[in-house]
Amino acid sequence: MKDLIKYLEVLDQFSKKKLKEHFKIRKLELESFETINSYLIYQTIRDYKNNTLLYIPDKETKSQFYIPAIFTLALYNFIDNFIDDTTVYEIGDVLQKSGNRYQIIRKSETNFTLRGKNAEITLKNSQIKKYIITTANLKNRQVKLKFNSYKEFFKDILNLNESELPSKFKYKSVIVTDKSIVSELKAHKINGEQIHKAFPFQYVTKSGKQTDNIPIDPMLFVVNDYETVRNHILTQNITIRNITFIGENKYKEHHLEITEDLNNGKIENCLLIGSTDLSNNSIPNLLKWKWTLAELDYFNYFTTYPINKIITENSQFTLALNDFNNSIKQIEEEYGINLDELYKYVRNILPIIIPSSNSRLLTQLDNALIYFEKEGEDIVETILSDIGEYDYDDIWNEISDKFLALINSKKTAHYKFQKIKDFQKIDYLIAPKEYLEIWQEEIDFYKVKNVISFKEFNSLTVKNKTIVFLGFFGYNHLKSMMYSSNKINILLYPQEEIHFNNCENKLNKETYNELKSADRKAISGISFKEIEHIENIDELINRLFSQDDEAKINPDYSESFATNIIRELTFENETEKLELDENKTVLLKIKHQERFEKVKNLKTGDKIRIYDNSSKEELYQVALEFDVNGEFTKIEEFSKLWKSELESFYKEYNSLNELHQLLVKNGLSIKNPLTLNNWIKPDSNVKFPQKKKDLSVIKKTINSELLNHYYNDIFKYRIGYNRIMKSLGRKFSSEISDYIQHKRKGKLLKQFTAKQIQQFVDQNAKERIIKTIKAIDYEQ
Repeated sequence: MKDLIKYLEVLDQFSKKKLKEHFKIRKLELESFETINSYLIYQTIRDYKNNTLLYIPDKETKSQFYIPAIFTLALYNFIDNFIDDTTVYEIGDVLQKSGNRYQIIRKSETNFTLRGKNAEITLKNSQIKKYIITTANLKNRQVKLKFNSYKEFFKDILNLNESELPSKFKYKSVIVTDKSIVSELKAHKINGEQIHKAFPFQYVTKSGKQTDNIPIDPMLFVVNDYETVRNHILTQNITIRNITFIGENKYKEHHLEITEDLNNGKIENCLLIGSTDLSNNSIPNLLKWKWTLAELDYFNYFTTYPINKIITENSQFTLALNDFNNSIKQIEEEYGINLDELYKYVRNILPIIIPSSNSRLLTQLDNALIYFEKEGEDIVETILSDIGEYDYDDIWNEISDKFLALINSKKTAHYKFQKIKDFQKIDYLIAPKEYLEIWQEEIDFYKVKNVISFKEFNSLTVKNKTIVFLGFFGYNHLKSMMYSSNKINILLYPQEEIHFNNCENKLNKETYNELKSADRKAISGISFKEIEHIENIDELINRLFSQDDEAKINPDYSESFATNIIRELTFENETEKLELDENKTVLLKIKHQERFEKVKNLKTGDKIRIYDNSSKEELYQVALEFDVNGEFTKIEEFSKLWKSELESFYKEYNSLNELHQLLVKNGLSIKNPLTLNNWIKPDSNVKFPQKKKDLSVIKKTINSELLNHYYNDIFKYRIGYNRIMKSLGRKFSSEISDYIQHKRKGKLLKQFTAKQIQQFVDQNAKERIIKTIKAIDYEQ
């Protein structure tokens, strides 16, 4: 990125040149990043027409703005206060010169009379300004603080010859940030000497308590929150021309109050510095300067390592993937349809790594196949039926066989796992949280020190550690790894490498777009010129990853599917069969220790104890209890609507079988006519059909004006109902599990008594050994 480097070099030199026009910037001994930020701050606080956000992508970077902010604000205000010195010496004022203090006891048109510790002295008006008006008390003894730092700093930096400096300040500013800014200033040295006593600022607490840095009228106020500014500073009879916020938590919840004070003229403008972006209309006339990670890396804000891509070939999978893709393209061309939706199932199996042929992680691939067989067929059937093609079995069988070949190629390929063994040492292996405990059990060799989740990785504060990722999960994943102070390694199949490179190009493009922004040019006065970059997007990779919704991708958990798979379990020495939701949590016993595991990750021979969730009816009542947004009211409304329309339509037929035959003829998937019993009763516990295609068949068959009008709403709330119930089931099960371990009541369990909860726990608690486990169809 040579053009980026050139731009930052120019910006650095330009900043120094512009600041030199106002003060001796070289004497401040600032680094390049601090110099540029001082210039940006200086530019923004002088711009009374606009307000500015300086966005920083890393929260910890905010401390890099403490010194530039306090230096620049102090110098900016001091220059105007020096030029427009309105200091007035009044009777009663306490003055200080060197280490001695005096009090004005008389004044005339030509003279001032001061009382010192030993005698009275008379000064001419031309002499009085050599004395500083202090906010301290009159003392008979000589004082230590002599205002030398204050005088010398501003005289030196601003190249002033005068010995008369202002004692009171007409122009004032506020800094809203953590109190650590004071510690940062105390630790800062220029030419080996501390300079914090040069700055006339006052720290104001939430209660209004005031602490002066030096005993003089404050030119700057430092506070911890904006509420303190409004309660204790803006209420004073003083003019605040600028407020600078450093830290996202200082401004992101207060933009309405800030806007109100700007509009009312209580402050002239504001500068926001932090890692939270704001919409353009949240603050009036808001300009934005967004520092990018690439720029922070250039300034060596942190020591970084490049990402080490380890490419792992899997020729069998690549062949199967190309075969799958060619079949899909051929079917699309023949029927004039689009089957892009199927590619998300392929994308989801890409990062899956199987350590061995006996690995519990094989269940991930089995689950992926089940999801594809249930949801993929529904996708294909719906798309083909929409164009009048109802005989789709051969087409689906071809697609299903190709996907099965993909699954089988992954089951026998342990190439990525072999790459893990090649490392001398791995400090952190990053695995999905959903399968973390399984990985911890299966990675038992000494080379891997820790196995952690993606969330835990993002919270790491270590440096220079070897970290290994098992696969790639898109743009946000890349941003979390870029410019890391650790040695990042990522295992990639060739298809993932192409996607990785595309995401890297996207990140670079995002950086260039920011560098070219009109706001940047308006703030800094210079523009960025970009070298043209050409992108090459592979068609197959585009289909695999183009549907990525970055806001929803979570590498710690599997993608949320519309289908809820039910598993049928049988047990040794028992005749009972249990049908369990795949996301239900059970206790799994391994090596004489029990831990919680999801049903979908179980296998034959596992020793488990099962704690059944409450029934769907009980769970639904829990949902209604917490329906603060009225979503379940809408679910009830639209659930009853389609069932009422079906009930009315049913009255035209002699029997349930007759209605069932008609619906099946039109494409209904359910085989048992008794299932319709739950569909023709508006108040039944079944809210919606399991398959979206069945809802579409009912709509087309009935063809009623009411159902046609509200169909999109019915479809929307069907999705919402399934999502909420699935999530609620997991939360309820999780709270039961937590109660078992720690006797803590979560948000959902708080409405139940301890006795009721214990009944939930005791429903099924005996240890069982799984004999068989399989996915089953489940109709409602």
